[in-house]
Amino acid sequence: MLFNMWYVAADLSDITDKPKHVKVLGKKLVLFKDKEGNIACLSDVCVHRGASLSAGRVVDGCVECPYHGWRFDRHGAAVKIPAQVEGAKIPRRARVDSYPVVVKYDWVWVFMGDLPAEERPPLPDFPEYNDPNWRLIRGEYTWNADYARVIENGLDFSHAPFVHPSFGDPAHAVIEDFDVESHEWGAGATVTYLPPMYKGMWKMIRRERTPVRANPSFHMSGGLMCLKVHITKTWSQIIFDVNTPIDENTTHTRWIHARNFMRFGWADRDAKRRVQAIFVQDAAVVEKIQPQLLPVDLSEELSLKSDGLQMAYRRMRRNFIKKGWSIDIDHFKDSEDLKRARVIPSPERNKEENKDIEWVLPTVPVQVITPRKAHLHAAGDEIGLH
Repeated sequence: MLFNMWYVAADLSDITDKPKHVKVLGKKLVLFKDKEGNIACLSDVCVHRGASLSAGRVVDGCVECPYHGWRFDRHGAAVKIPAQVEGAKIPRRARVDSYPVVVKYDWVWVFMGDLPAEERPPLPDFPEYNDPNWRLIRGEYTWNADYARVIENGLDFSHAPFVHPSFGDPAHAVIEDFDVESHEWGAGATVTYLPPMYKGMWKMIRRERTPVRANPSFHMSGGLMCLKVHITKTWSQIIFDVNTPIDENTTHTRWIHARNFMRFGWADRDAKRRVQAIFVQDAAVVEKIQPQLLPVDLSEELSLKSDGLQMAYRRMRRNFIKKGWSIDIDHFKDSEDLKRARVIPSPERNKEENKDIEWVLPTVPVQVITPRKAHLHAAGDEIGLH
């Protein structure tokens, strides 16, 4: 699981005047509103005796621990310890990690990492979100699967004829060659495919069986997978979904479906049913994939030209792992919960005024690519190019 990335931790509507417990990258977090009404995010482990801050309450814009009443502000610093005598100095180590928060698309995005603001990835663009020419509906889905596997599945067009009867035809499963256009934080492509003939009222949309153009893409922020399908010259629909790794075995997807046709409320029910059906069809396959975690080595699974976009995702993910931005799952699980609480490092640790603090909770172990794996990467770069 990658850190130093933005992830959607909650829907904006989930945030009330009470602390909100969430889990991202296997770590427990607490969301709450400060005095100005802005959303704050802290590690959900009190450094005093390990209590869950989200089980407490919000007082004067701070979250109060339910065990001994310690209060922490939005920056994670303890501002009140009831057991101390009046005038006693609060220890500088009395602080928890605090993570940056941004609200966009009515989702609460949390930056899980310690990079300074200027080095953090941007959030993905969704220009249709506020465009009145597009009708939007929302939903969510929880997978028993690795989030990287989930993202890659959304970028894979060659599976559609065999998993999604409404999208593809096994008798016409060829994926014509396409180019991948990459940027610093993601990539996209233009793919054409031959869908089956539509049924029912959808026959009015396409009376002839002609190829359809689609634009799948990904962005590392939010574990985003976006799919734009151009049904006709003027009618298009978009699936914009973010994939939050709850832990290495669980992924929570929040999706927005946008369409620029049939923009009536009565059509929402059918649209939502179709989107949900796609997730169910995908989950039946993805949740049984072995190994469950996406391999780091590009040579461990055979790839073809039609897998170009997935390979772009794997290479970008691998590069971030090489930077030390990935949790070592094996060591993480060995030391987690029962033995020692650990946290994702936050930007507060790198602030000048905090650099001399010996933080109470250690950070998660980082995945290291061994020389042998590096050799396999080099060999794997050529896989799927012919």
